[in-house]
Amino acid sequence: GVFYEVVQSFPRVEENVWVNSYVSSHRWRRHSESLKSVDTNRASMGQDSSEPGGFTDLLLEEGHDNTTQIEEDTDHNYYTSRTYGPYDSTSRDLWVNIDQMEKDKVKIHGILSNTHRQAARVNLSFDFPFYGHFLREITVATGGFIYTGEVVHRMLTATQYIAPLMANFDPSVSRNSTVRYFDNGTALVVQWDHVHLQDNYNLGSFTFQATLLNDGRIIFGYKEIPVAVTQISSTNHPVKVGLSDAFVVVHRIQQIPNVRRRTIYEYHRVELQMSKITNLSAVEMIPLPTCLQFTSCGPCVTAQIGFNCSWCSKLQRCSSGFDRHRQDWVDSGCPEESKDKICEKNIDTTETPPYSTTNFLPTTTRFRVLTTTRGPTTSHLPTSLPTEDDTKIALHLKDNGASTDDSAVEKKGGTLHAGLIVGILILVLIVAAAILVTAYMYHHPTSAASLFFIERRPSRWPAMKFRRGSGHPAYAEVEPVGEKEGFIVSEQC
Repeated sequence: GVFYEVVQSFPRVEENVWVNSYVSSHRWRRHSESLKSVDTNRASMGQDSSEPGGFTDLLLEEGHDNTTQIEEDTDHNYYTSRTYGPYDSTSRDLWVNIDQMEKDKVKIHGILSNTHRQAARVNLSFDFPFYGHFLREITVATGGFIYTGEVVHRMLTATQYIAPLMANFDPSVSRNSTVRYFDNGTALVVQWDHVHLQDNYNLGSFTFQATLLNDGRIIFGYKEIPVAVTQISSTNHPVKVGLSDAFVVVHRIQQIPNVRRRTIYEYHRVELQMSKITNLSAVEMIPLPTCLQFTSCGPCVTAQIGFNCSWCSKLQRCSSGFDRHRQDWVDSGCPEESKDKICEKNIDTTETPPYSTTNFLPTTTRFRVLTTTRGPTTSHLPTSLPTEDDTKIALHLKDNGASTDDSAVEKKGGTLHAGLIVGILILVLIVAAAILVTAYMYHHPTSAASLFFIERRPSRWPAMKFRRGSGHPAYAEVEPVGEKEGFIVSEQC
C-alpha cells in the first residue's frame, strides 16, 4: 500500500497510526455450480453517444471480431459481476455522459484535479448499500478508486474500496486532467478524466468512471484505456480492479494507557480480470442477498442464501458474523448464541426470502488484515500476527472486558447484597426509634412512659441525705447515709 493525504478531515483522520499488513490463507467465499440468470436492468441515464467527442468517437482497430463479447456471470459471494466487451451495446448504455447532465449537479473537485495521492470526503444524497451496509459518505481518491471505510487512515489502498482502476494516477501532471462527480439523488457517478500515470506519462491519458446506484449496483465504465491494464507497473502504487470490504476490531493495550490498537480484517474481495478492461468495456456488479437484510429470527435462521445466517437476540440482528458490525457481534456474545439456531418463539416461515437454493463449493483463498495503532509513535508494535481463527478473536475480546450472560454466582451475590441492605435499614430504624423515645422521656419526666420505667427501675442507689449548706439556704450538700430504700430530702430541696 501507499500513503494518501485526506483533504477533508471530517471525520478526523487517524494520526500517529502504524499499519501492518499480513497475509493468511482463508477468506469466506462461495461458488455456484450453475450460472445464475441475471435481470440486466440497465442504468442508462439518457446519454447520447452520437455527440462529437462522445463515447463512440474512440474507433476500434480494423480486423477485430465485432461480435458481442460478454463475460459470463461470476459469483463473488456478495456480488455477481458481468463484463461487457467493447462491441456490446450494453457497455455504451452503462456509460454515463456527465457532459450532458445538469451543470449545477456536476462538480469538479479542484484539489483532487491538481494533486497527487490525495483523497476527499464526498457526501451522498441517498443511502448506498455496500456489502449489506448503507453508506452516506465516501472518500474519492486521485488514484482511480473510492474508499468506503468509516475509519479514515492514510493507507486507503489496502481494503474497503471500490476500484474501477486503481493505479498511480497524478492529475497534477496535465492541465486536462480532472476528477468530477455527479449526484442526481439515485446515483453517484465519479469520473477520472484524462488522467496520466505519474511514473509513465507517455502511456497516454485514461478516462473511466464508477457509478453507484441506490439499489446497490456498481458499474465500472471505461472510455479511454490506452494500454493493457496488466502492463501497468505496481512498483510505486497498487494496481487493482474490483471491490473490497473489512471490519475493524479495537483492542486496548494494557501496557500503554489511552492507546488502542485497531485491527482491520479484510473479509472479502472481488478481483476482476484486468485483461478484460479495455476501451469501451464495462463491468456491472449486482449485489447478492446477505444476512443483514433479515429483521427477525425466523427468516434469518431459515435463509437459504449461501451464508450461515444466525440471529442475535441481544442485538436484534441477523448476521453471518463477518460484516462491519463484527466487534458488536463478538462483544455481545452472539457467536455463542448462534450455535443454537432455535428462536425464542415459533419460527415464522411466512417471510422466507424469494431466493433459490444453490450448492456451494469450499475454496481456499488469502485473507488480509491490517493493524493500526492510535497514540504516540512508540516502539510498542503488535508482537503477534492476527489470525483467521475466529475463536481467538472472540477470546481476545472477552479478556479485555467483554462479557456475555450473567452467571449464577453473580445472581446469587446480587440477592445477598439486597438482603444486607434491608437488614441495615431495619437496624437504623430501631436505633432511631430508641433515641426518640429516650429524648421524649428525658424532656417529659411525668409522662406515662417515664413513670412506667421509673416504677420498674431497680433500687440499687444508696440512700442520700441533704444538709443545709452554710450561708446559702438555696443549696444543700448531699452525702450518702447508708443502704436504705428511697431518699431523705430536706424541705428546702
